[in-house]
Amino acid sequence: MAPENTIPAFEFAMAHRADVLEIDVRLSRDGKVIVTHDETIDRTTNGNGKVRSHDLIGLKKLDAGYRFQLDGKKLWKSKGVVLLTLEELFEAFPAAGVNIDVKDNDPAAVAAVVSVIEKLGVLERSVIASFHDQNLEFCRTNFAGVRTSAGKSDVKRFYWRYLLRHKKNILSGSQLLQLPPRYYFVNLSSSRFINAVHSAGGEVNYWTINEPAAMKKLLALGADGIVTDRADLAAGVLENFKPGLQ
Repeated sequence: MAPENTIPAFEFAMAHRADVLEIDVRLSRDGKVIVTHDETIDRTTNGNGKVRSHDLIGLKKLDAGYRFQLDGKKLWKSKGVVLLTLEELFEAFPAAGVNIDVKDNDPAAVAAVVSVIEKLGVLERSVIASFHDQNLEFCRTNFAGVRTSAGKSDVKRFYWRYLLRHKKNILSGSQLLQLPPRYYFVNLSSSRFINAVHSAGGEVNYWTINEPAAMKKLLALGADGIVTDRADLAAGVLENFKPGLQ
């Protein structure tokens, strides 16, 4: 295992036959798309402060393996692991699909991501996701050719139609749902729900699933994909998975 959102982590995933790399992005002070999860760099590097308060040159000087520990050991400290730009990520993994979770609640971040996608000509292997509905609406309105995942509002609309057993339940906004198996008391991973998504022409991926038993259960129920930190375990599950068997 390796520090999140870094080249070693993505190499690990690809070595275990991942189809898609799930990444998080934020904008730097100078408008570069940085592959990182948190609003600040404190948890994952030897720096501090918000990503937006640093320019690319400063961010590139940080050690992105500094805080990562495995079994109590800092295996990646001072190993040359750095923060990536989105462009560097695409260039490093030319065969991978990329699910880009835009963490900034800012349409400018979406526009910057699309600019990179268009510049590199990687539209067909890109999906933009976000927990912020305004990001997704901005993307759909201004960049209709870019694939997005369903947002919170999209999922809520579909789920209420599903509960009310609408004869023509449709997926609005996107055909791709990315969900936790359960949201508080709401079961989002029953076979009935998954079948409803499929009947509406959609697909559903579940996050973040790191236990093999849970992976097997979701696949048996009809899940289209699994988002995981443990690509090695997922590869073993998929190798032995037989549809129709629990």
